[in-house]
Amino acid sequence: MTFFMVTATFPPDKATGVGKVFTSGKLTELPSFVKRINIFVVPEGNIKTYAIYECEDEKAHEGYKAIAKRYTGYYELEGWKHKIEHLLTPNEALPMIGLG
Repeated sequence: MTFFMVTATFPPDKATGVGKVFTSGKLTELPSFVKRINIFVVPEGNIKTYAIYECEDEKAHEGYKAIAKRYTGYYELEGWKHKIEHLLTPNEALPMIGLG
């Protein structure tokens, strides 16, 4: 499986707007091969969220594009920032340093 983490930050005064976008039903739907594992929220200073997604390795590129497209729904919110990162498991990362 391939895992992606989306880290998003936004000012606290935009939280209601983010919530409205999230619950509006207007965000691009993710394809069935992309599964959202969980979303975590850290309400400290700027609000930060972490969303974890997984998809089959063969569809990783398409999964990445689908996740990126979904997050464009938040672009209208001033102060919104996000990044998408490809995550490695220890079994995937250790061979990169000669330990696997």
